[in-house]
Amino acid sequence: MKKKMTTLQNYRKLIKHQVGNRIQLFCLLCSLLLIVACGGKLGTIQLQDIDPLLSQAEAALTSAREVNAQSLAFETYEQAETELEKAKDAKRNKNGVNAIKYANNAITYAKIASRIAIQNTKDVETNANILSRDAKIGELKSQLTAKDTKIVSLENDIELLQDSESGLKATISNLEADKQELIEEQKTHNQMVAELNASVDSFQARLDKSETNVKNYGVELEKLSLKVDAAETIAKTESRLKRAAIAETESVKKQMREQARIFTQKLTESNKQNIAVEHQEFVRRQAEKARAFATQLPSAKTPRTGRTSLSTAQINAGKTALSNWEKTWKSKNMDAHIAYYAPDVTTNHIVIRESKENATALNKTQFEAKLREMNKLAWTKSDALSEVEQESVIGTYRFSRLVSPAENEDDTALYELWIREVWAHQVAGKWKIYRETWQVYENIPKL
Repeated sequence: MKKKMTTLQNYRKLIKHQVGNRIQLFCLLCSLLLIVACGGKLGTIQLQDIDPLLSQAEAALTSAREVNAQSLAFETYEQAETELEKAKDAKRNKNGVNAIKYANNAITYAKIASRIAIQNTKDVETNANILSRDAKIGELKSQLTAKDTKIVSLENDIELLQDSESGLKATISNLEADKQELIEEQKTHNQMVAELNASVDSFQARLDKSETNVKNYGVELEKLSLKVDAAETIAKTESRLKRAAIAETESVKKQMREQARIFTQKLTESNKQNIAVEHQEFVRRQAEKARAFATQLPSAKTPRTGRTSLSTAQINAGKTALSNWEKTWKSKNMDAHIAYYAPDVTTNHIVIRESKENATALNKTQFEAKLREMNKLAWTKSDALSEVEQESVIGTYRFSRLVSPAENEDDTALYELWIREVWAHQVAGKWKIYRETWQVYENIPKL
């Protein structure tokens, strides 16, 4: 741009120099013509002959002012005015030759000033157009740079999304494999349950046999009782056989006690040593399998990416909100507890009972009613943890309660396990829970 301005200035100087030379040459020629024309009779020029030239000079200056020559060609315009004043002075001094010369010079300078003004106006317009186009080019370059930056940003985002997609596909593949393994484990578990049921049927058959033996012992006792009655009758009717009857009675009673002892011993061996011991072993194996099955149950936990856009201050604020939410639950202030939920909260209620899973989506009214119902029960918190994911802070809480206590040392206590997973994010500057998932395991041993 500076180079262009310098070129224009040099061009204007060249034009002015050429114009000056032409003016001088023109004035010289006019002077020679006047001298030739008038010869030695200069005084023969009439003053009325000068007025038309002065009028032409005035008109030429007016035309120059119309194109703003007094500003755009100041020196030349000023020279024209000076020559006009000289022509007027020469007229007043009755010097016709000089008056004509100065008038012609004024006309010439005025016309040149007009041309210079017109040329400068065109140059200014040209420069303005050039500057406008340069500004527009700069603006277009800035827009192009901004778009290039945006394209690079979008390409980076696409690359991140592709990486996330690959990670999610790998996670889904692993979950499918785990699901298949759990299905195989469930088949094995069902087979073991069938075998245990067969063992229970065998125990029942042995118990039925024991009851039959008890009935047979009862029949023998009835027979012995009849013998005692007969012996007592003989003792009453025949005194001479009294001692024999008494001896016989004692013998029968001894036999009855012996039979009762044998019966009790067999009953104890049958019921306690066999059934009780085998039942204890059965319960123990069932408890171990239940624990193993409970630890292998599929999780309802949403897959994580491990990325977050939250600052440390935002994460701490989210964790504080979840801590206050938990305190309202513990203090049974359910109105304050429910106030932490967003109006459009989504909830999933999953119940696992006898290896079967039943999932239900609750609306907000059902969810609040279920929350109040669960708060009335005697829950014990076992552990809690928190994590962050994208723009959310996540809290996972485990509660348990006893539902069936052990009746003796050989029995197993059963519990209900409740896992709450809550997702919270900022809504209008406040942390609100927008998703909650429940997993309720019914009638399982303590893990």
